[in-house]
Amino acid sequence: MKQKIFALAMASAMIVSLFAGCGGSSSQAAPAASGEAPAASGGTQYDKVTLKLSCNGTDIANDTRMAKLFAEKVKEKSGGAVTVNVFPNDQLASGNMSKGLELLCDGTVDLDIHSTSIIANLDNRMMVSTLPWLFKDYQAAEDAFFGKGGEFLNTVLSEKGLTYLGAVHNGFKAMTCGKHAIKAPEDLKGLKIRIPGGDFFSAFYTAFGASPQAMSWGEVFTALQQGTIDGHDNSLSTINSANVQEVQKYITISNHTYEAFTFTANTAKFEKLSAETQALIRECVEEACKEMNQQIVADEAGLKDKFINENGCELYELTEDDVAKFKAVVQPLIDQYKEVYGADACTAFGVQ
Repeated sequence: MKQKIFALAMASAMIVSLFAGCGGSSSQAAPAASGEAPAASGGTQYDKVTLKLSCNGTDIANDTRMAKLFAEKVKEKSGGAVTVNVFPNDQLASGNMSKGLELLCDGTVDLDIHSTSIIANLDNRMMVSTLPWLFKDYQAAEDAFFGKGGEFLNTVLSEKGLTYLGAVHNGFKAMTCGKHAIKAPEDLKGLKIRIPGGDFFSAFYTAFGASPQAMSWGEVFTALQQGTIDGHDNSLSTINSANVQEVQKYITISNHTYEAFTFTANTAKFEKLSAETQALIRECVEEACKEMNQQIVADEAGLKDKFINENGCELYELTEDDVAKFKAVVQPLIDQYKEVYGADACTAFGVQ
Protein backbone atom coordinates (compact mmCIF):
# COMPACT_ATOMS: atom_id res chain seq x y z
CA MET A 1 0.00 0.00 0.00
CA LYS A 2 1.63 4.16 0.74
CA GLN A 3 5.19 7.29 3.97
CA LYS A 4 2.44 6.97 2.15
CA ILE A 5 3.41 5.13 -1.02
CA PHE A 6 6.84 3.90 0.10
CA ALA A 7 5.85 2.72 3.57
CA LEU A 8 2.80 0.90 2.36
CA ALA A 9 4.72 -0.66 -0.50
CA MET A 10 7.30 -1.96 1.98
CA ALA A 11 4.52 -3.38 4.17
CA SER A 12 2.99 -5.12 1.18
CA ALA A 13 6.34 -6.58 0.22
CA MET A 14 6.80 -7.94 3.72
CA ILE A 15 3.42 -9.65 3.59
CA VAL A 16 4.12 -11.20 0.19
CA SER A 17 7.46 -12.47 1.49
CA LEU A 18 5.82 -13.87 4.60
CA PHE A 19 3.41 -16.03 2.64
CA ALA A 20 5.58 -16.96 -0.30
CA GLY A 21 6.07 -20.47 1.03
CA CYS A 22 2.53 -20.97 2.24
CA GLY A 23 1.61 -23.84 -0.04
CA GLY A 24 4.60 -25.96 0.81
CA SER A 25 4.51 -25.69 4.57
CA SER A 26 1.10 -27.23 5.11
CA SER A 27 2.20 -30.58 3.69
CA GLN A 28 4.20 -31.18 6.87
CA ALA A 29 1.12 -30.91 9.07
CA ALA A 30 0.45 -33.62 11.62
CA PRO A 31 -2.62 -35.84 11.16
CA ALA A 32 -5.79 -34.11 12.28
CA ALA A 33 -7.77 -37.27 12.88
CA SER A 34 -7.18 -39.88 15.53
CA GLY A 35 -8.99 -42.71 17.24
CA GLU A 36 -11.75 -44.90 15.93
CA ALA A 37 -14.64 -43.54 13.92
CA PRO A 38 -17.91 -43.79 15.86
CA ALA A 39 -21.21 -43.90 14.07
CA ALA A 40 -23.50 -40.88 14.04
CA SER A 41 -27.24 -41.27 14.46
CA GLY A 42 -27.62 -42.03 10.74
CA GLY A 43 -25.07 -44.82 10.89
CA THR A 44 -22.29 -42.96 9.03
CA GLN A 45 -18.80 -43.43 10.42
CA TYR A 46 -16.89 -40.23 11.18
CA ASP A 47 -13.37 -39.61 12.42
CA LYS A 48 -13.08 -38.98 16.13
CA VAL A 49 -11.19 -35.71 15.94
CA THR A 50 -10.80 -32.28 17.51
CA LEU A 51 -10.16 -29.45 15.06
CA LYS A 52 -8.89 -25.92 15.67
CA LEU A 53 -10.80 -23.13 13.91
CA SER A 54 -9.30 -19.64 14.03
CA CYS A 55 -11.11 -16.44 13.09
CA ASN A 56 -10.42 -12.75 13.39
CA GLY A 57 -13.63 -11.23 14.71
CA THR A 58 -14.82 -10.56 18.24
CA ASP A 59 -17.20 -12.95 19.99
CA ILE A 60 -20.23 -11.30 18.34
CA ALA A 61 -18.74 -10.68 14.88
CA ASN A 62 -20.17 -12.44 11.82
CA ASP A 63 -17.22 -14.77 11.35
CA THR A 64 -17.21 -15.92 14.98
CA ARG A 65 -20.98 -16.36 15.11
CA MET A 66 -20.84 -18.44 11.96
CA ALA A 67 -17.87 -20.45 13.30
CA LYS A 68 -19.76 -21.33 16.48
CA LEU A 69 -22.87 -22.30 14.52
CA PHE A 70 -20.74 -24.52 12.30
CA ALA A 71 -19.14 -26.15 15.36
CA GLU A 72 -22.56 -26.91 16.81
CA LYS A 73 -23.80 -28.42 13.56
CA VAL A 74 -20.80 -30.65 12.94
CA LYS A 75 -20.78 -31.92 16.52
CA GLU A 76 -24.48 -32.75 16.41
CA LYS A 77 -24.42 -34.38 12.98
CA SER A 78 -21.32 -36.43 13.78
CA GLY A 79 -22.83 -37.72 17.00
CA GLY A 80 -20.09 -35.98 18.96
CA ALA A 81 -17.24 -37.51 17.00
CA VAL A 82 -16.09 -34.26 15.42
CA THR A 83 -15.36 -31.42 17.84
CA VAL A 84 -14.39 -27.96 16.63
CA ASN A 85 -12.74 -25.51 19.04
CA VAL A 86 -13.28 -21.91 17.92
CA PHE A 87 -10.61 -19.28 18.62
CA PRO A 88 -11.88 -15.73 17.86
CA ASN A 89 -9.92 -12.45 17.85
CA ASP A 90 -6.97 -14.18 16.18
CA GLN A 91 -5.99 -15.09 19.72
CA LEU A 92 -3.68 -17.87 18.55
CA ALA A 93 -1.75 -15.22 16.61
CA SER A 94 -1.81 -12.56 19.35
CA GLY A 95 -4.38 -10.56 17.36
CA ASN A 96 -2.25 -10.36 14.20
CA MET A 97 -4.34 -11.15 11.11
CA SER A 98 -1.38 -11.89 8.88
CA LYS A 99 0.10 -14.23 11.47
CA GLY A 100 -3.30 -15.88 11.80
CA LEU A 101 -3.26 -16.74 8.12
CA GLU A 102 0.27 -18.04 8.44
CA LEU A 103 -0.90 -20.45 11.17
CA LEU A 104 -3.42 -21.90 8.72
CA CYS A 105 -0.80 -22.27 6.03
CA ASP A 106 1.67 -24.11 8.26
CA GLY A 107 -1.01 -26.38 9.72
CA THR A 108 -0.98 -25.00 13.26
CA VAL A 109 -4.73 -24.58 12.84
CA ASP A 110 -6.96 -26.86 10.79
CA LEU A 111 -9.67 -24.41 9.74
CA ASP A 112 -9.75 -20.65 9.36
CA ILE A 113 -12.09 -17.74 8.62
CA HIS A 114 -10.56 -14.46 7.44
CA SER A 115 -11.78 -11.61 5.27
CA THR A 116 -11.12 -11.38 1.56
CA SER A 117 -8.55 -8.61 1.99
CA ILE A 118 -6.47 -10.83 4.28
CA ILE A 119 -6.81 -14.04 2.27
CA ALA A 120 -5.87 -12.07 -0.85
CA ASN A 121 -2.37 -11.56 0.54
CA LEU A 122 -1.82 -15.07 -0.80
CA ASP A 123 -2.96 -14.16 -4.31
CA ASN A 124 -4.10 -10.69 -5.30
CA ARG A 125 -6.60 -12.01 -7.87
CA MET A 126 -8.99 -12.87 -5.04
CA MET A 127 -9.53 -9.15 -4.46
CA VAL A 128 -11.72 -9.10 -7.58
CA SER A 129 -14.82 -9.67 -5.45
CA THR A 130 -14.23 -6.34 -3.66
CA LEU A 131 -14.44 -4.17 -6.79
CA PRO A 132 -16.72 -1.19 -6.12
CA TRP A 133 -20.46 -1.69 -6.48
CA LEU A 134 -20.00 -5.16 -8.00
CA PHE A 135 -22.96 -6.96 -6.39
CA LYS A 136 -26.48 -5.58 -6.53
CA ASP A 137 -27.48 -7.20 -3.23
CA TYR A 138 -26.52 -9.81 -0.65
CA GLN A 139 -28.11 -12.70 -2.53
CA ALA A 140 -26.01 -11.96 -5.60
CA ALA A 141 -22.89 -12.05 -3.44
CA GLU A 142 -23.86 -15.35 -1.80
CA ASP A 143 -24.63 -16.92 -5.17
CA ALA A 144 -21.19 -15.93 -6.45
CA PHE A 145 -19.28 -17.33 -3.48
CA PHE A 146 -21.18 -20.62 -3.60
CA GLY A 147 -21.05 -20.75 -7.39
CA LYS A 148 -18.48 -19.88 -10.04
CA GLY A 149 -16.72 -17.39 -7.77
CA GLY A 150 -16.22 -20.06 -5.14
CA GLU A 151 -14.88 -22.46 -7.75
CA PHE A 152 -12.33 -19.84 -8.78
CA LEU A 153 -11.27 -19.25 -5.17
CA ASN A 154 -10.80 -22.98 -4.64
CA THR A 155 -8.57 -23.19 -7.70
CA VAL A 156 -6.41 -20.31 -6.49
CA LEU A 157 -6.22 -21.46 -2.86
CA SER A 158 -5.42 -25.04 -3.79
CA GLU A 159 -2.14 -23.74 -5.20
CA LYS A 160 -1.34 -22.44 -1.71
CA GLY A 161 -2.08 -25.68 0.12
CA LEU A 162 -5.55 -24.54 1.19
CA THR A 163 -9.06 -25.80 0.51
CA TYR A 164 -11.93 -23.36 0.03
CA LEU A 165 -15.10 -24.42 1.85
CA GLY A 166 -17.43 -21.43 1.68
CA ALA A 167 -17.97 -17.83 2.73
CA VAL A 168 -20.20 -15.80 5.02
CA HIS A 169 -21.05 -12.12 4.68
CA ASN A 170 -18.62 -9.68 6.19
CA GLY A 171 -20.99 -7.30 4.48
CA PHE A 172 -21.39 -4.30 2.29
CA LYS A 173 -19.17 -1.59 3.67
CA ALA A 174 -20.10 1.74 5.18
CA MET A 175 -17.69 4.64 5.71
CA THR A 176 -17.24 6.10 9.18
CA CYS A 177 -15.66 9.41 10.16
CA GLY A 178 -15.07 11.32 13.37
CA LYS A 179 -14.83 14.74 11.73
CA HIS A 180 -17.75 15.19 9.35
CA ALA A 181 -20.27 13.36 7.21
CA ILE A 182 -19.10 11.82 3.96
CA LYS A 183 -21.73 12.62 1.34
CA ALA A 184 -19.68 13.50 -1.73
CA PRO A 185 -16.29 12.47 -3.15
CA GLU A 186 -14.66 15.70 -1.99
CA ASP A 187 -15.60 14.92 1.63
CA LEU A 188 -12.87 12.27 1.71
CA LYS A 189 -10.10 14.68 0.76
CA GLY A 190 -7.35 14.87 3.37
CA LEU A 191 -8.86 12.24 5.68
CA LYS A 192 -6.67 9.51 7.16
CA ILE A 193 -8.67 6.34 6.42
CA ARG A 194 -7.74 2.95 7.82
CA ILE A 195 -7.55 0.10 5.33
CA PRO A 196 -6.85 -3.59 6.12
CA GLY A 197 -4.27 -3.92 3.35
CA GLY A 198 -4.29 -4.57 -0.37
CA ASP A 199 -3.14 -2.24 -3.12
CA PHE A 200 -6.66 -1.72 -4.47
CA PHE A 201 -8.05 -0.33 -1.20
CA SER A 202 -5.10 2.03 -1.05
CA ALA A 203 -5.63 3.17 -4.63
CA PHE A 204 -9.38 3.54 -4.02
CA TYR A 205 -9.03 6.08 -1.22
CA THR A 206 -6.05 7.80 -2.80
CA ALA A 207 -8.26 8.51 -5.84
CA PHE A 208 -10.49 10.64 -3.60
CA GLY A 209 -7.58 12.53 -2.09
CA ALA A 210 -7.65 10.63 1.21
CA SER A 211 -4.62 9.18 2.97
CA PRO A 212 -5.05 5.39 3.37
CA GLN A 213 -3.46 3.90 6.47
CA ALA A 214 -2.79 0.14 6.56
CA MET A 215 -3.55 -1.10 10.05
CA SER A 216 -4.32 -4.38 11.79
CA TRP A 217 -7.92 -4.61 12.98
CA GLY A 218 -6.92 -4.97 16.63
CA GLU A 219 -5.44 -1.46 16.57
CA VAL A 220 -8.33 0.34 14.88
CA PHE A 221 -10.63 1.24 17.79
CA THR A 222 -7.86 2.93 19.77
CA ALA A 223 -6.58 4.74 16.68
CA LEU A 224 -10.07 6.07 15.95
CA GLN A 225 -10.61 7.01 19.58
CA GLN A 226 -7.33 8.90 19.80
CA GLY A 227 -7.70 10.55 16.39
CA THR A 228 -4.64 8.86 14.93
CA ILE A 229 -6.90 8.09 11.98
CA ASP A 230 -10.03 9.96 10.98
CA GLY A 231 -12.17 7.09 9.75
CA HIS A 232 -12.42 3.64 8.26
CA ASP A 233 -14.86 1.45 6.37
CA ASN A 234 -16.53 -1.76 7.41
CA SER A 235 -19.80 -3.64 7.46
CA LEU A 236 -22.45 -2.45 9.89
CA SER A 237 -22.19 -5.68 11.86
CA THR A 238 -18.42 -5.34 12.25
CA ILE A 239 -18.78 -1.68 13.24
CA ASN A 240 -21.22 -2.80 15.91
CA SER A 241 -19.23 -5.78 17.14
CA ALA A 242 -16.18 -3.56 17.72
CA ASN A 243 -18.23 -0.62 19.08
CA VAL A 244 -16.78 1.73 16.47
CA GLN A 245 -20.00 3.75 16.60
CA GLU A 246 -18.98 4.89 20.08
CA VAL A 247 -16.00 6.84 18.70
CA GLN A 248 -17.22 7.72 15.19
CA LYS A 249 -20.21 10.04 14.96
CA TYR A 250 -20.70 9.98 11.20
CA ILE A 251 -21.62 6.82 9.27
CA THR A 252 -22.27 6.80 5.54
CA ILE A 253 -24.17 3.84 4.10
CA SER A 254 -22.21 3.69 0.87
CA ASN A 255 -22.23 -0.05 0.11
CA HIS A 256 -19.16 0.79 -1.97
CA THR A 257 -17.64 -2.65 -1.69
CA TYR A 258 -18.63 -6.09 -0.49
CA GLU A 259 -16.33 -8.28 1.52
CA ALA A 260 -16.73 -11.88 2.58
CA PHE A 261 -15.27 -13.93 5.39
CA THR A 262 -13.68 -16.87 3.60
CA PHE A 263 -13.82 -20.30 5.27
CA THR A 264 -10.78 -22.40 4.41
CA ALA A 265 -8.99 -25.54 5.55
CA ASN A 266 -5.36 -26.56 5.55
CA THR A 267 -5.44 -29.08 2.70
CA ALA A 268 -2.88 -31.48 4.17
CA LYS A 269 -4.84 -31.67 7.41
CA PHE A 270 -8.24 -31.80 5.68
CA GLU A 271 -7.26 -34.64 3.37
CA LYS A 272 -6.20 -36.81 6.32
CA LEU A 273 -9.85 -36.94 7.32
CA SER A 274 -12.10 -39.65 5.90
CA ALA A 275 -14.23 -38.86 2.86
CA GLU A 276 -17.31 -39.01 5.08
CA THR A 277 -15.90 -36.50 7.56
CA GLN A 278 -14.80 -34.16 4.78
CA ALA A 279 -18.27 -34.29 3.25
CA LEU A 280 -19.85 -33.56 6.63
CA ILE A 281 -17.63 -30.53 7.16
CA ARG A 282 -18.47 -29.17 3.72
CA GLU A 283 -22.18 -29.67 4.35
CA CYS A 284 -22.08 -27.95 7.73
CA VAL A 285 -20.03 -25.03 6.44
CA GLU A 286 -22.55 -24.29 3.68
CA GLU A 287 -25.52 -24.64 6.03
CA ALA A 288 -23.97 -22.42 8.69
CA CYS A 289 -22.86 -19.78 6.18
CA LYS A 290 -26.26 -19.49 4.54
CA GLU A 291 -28.17 -19.46 7.81
CA MET A 292 -25.88 -16.78 9.22
CA ASN A 293 -26.17 -14.76 6.01
CA GLN A 294 -29.93 -14.59 6.47
CA GLN A 295 -29.48 -13.39 10.03
CA ILE A 296 -26.91 -10.76 9.04
CA VAL A 297 -29.23 -9.27 6.43
CA ALA A 298 -32.12 -9.22 8.91
CA ASP A 299 -29.97 -7.54 11.56
CA GLU A 300 -28.85 -4.56 9.49
CA ALA A 301 -32.03 -2.48 9.79
CA GLY A 302 -31.89 -2.81 13.55
CA LEU A 303 -28.26 -1.75 13.63
CA LYS A 304 -29.04 1.46 11.76
CA ASP A 305 -31.68 2.31 14.37
CA LYS A 306 -29.28 1.47 17.18
CA PHE A 307 -26.53 3.71 15.83
CA ILE A 308 -28.95 6.64 15.55
CA ASN A 309 -31.08 6.23 18.67
CA GLU A 310 -28.65 4.67 21.14
CA ASN A 311 -25.30 6.00 19.99
CA GLY A 312 -26.33 9.38 18.59
CA CYS A 313 -24.66 8.81 15.26
CA GLU A 314 -25.59 10.66 12.09
CA LEU A 315 -26.33 8.25 9.24
CA TYR A 316 -26.37 9.23 5.60
CA GLU A 317 -27.31 6.81 2.82
CA LEU A 318 -25.87 7.54 -0.61
CA THR A 319 -28.48 8.05 -3.30
CA GLU A 320 -28.11 6.66 -6.82
CA ASP A 321 -26.90 10.10 -7.94
CA ASP A 322 -24.36 10.14 -5.11
CA VAL A 323 -23.08 6.70 -6.08
CA ALA A 324 -22.72 7.79 -9.69
CA LYS A 325 -20.45 10.67 -8.60
CA PHE A 326 -18.27 8.40 -6.46
CA LYS A 327 -18.11 5.73 -9.13
CA ALA A 328 -17.10 8.25 -11.79
CA VAL A 329 -13.97 9.04 -9.77
CA VAL A 330 -12.86 5.41 -9.52
CA GLN A 331 -14.08 4.00 -12.83
CA PRO A 332 -10.61 4.31 -14.39
CA LEU A 333 -9.27 2.45 -11.36
CA ILE A 334 -11.88 -0.29 -11.76
CA ASP A 335 -10.94 -0.70 -15.41
CA GLN A 336 -7.27 -0.85 -14.48
CA TYR A 337 -7.78 -3.53 -11.83
CA LYS A 338 -9.95 -5.65 -14.08
CA GLU A 339 -6.77 -6.09 -16.08
CA VAL A 340 -4.73 -6.75 -12.94
CA TYR A 341 -7.07 -9.48 -11.67
CA GLY A 342 -7.43 -11.07 -15.08
CA ALA A 343 -10.18 -12.46 -17.25
CA ASP A 344 -10.66 -15.69 -15.28
CA ALA A 345 -11.26 -13.87 -12.01
CA CYS A 346 -13.56 -11.30 -13.60
CA THR A 347 -15.61 -13.95 -15.40
CA ALA A 348 -15.99 -16.00 -12.22
CA PHE A 349 -17.43 -13.07 -10.29
CA GLY A 350 -19.45 -11.55 -13.12
CA VAL A 351 -17.37 -8.41 -13.54
CA GLN A 352 -18.55 -6.58 -16.65
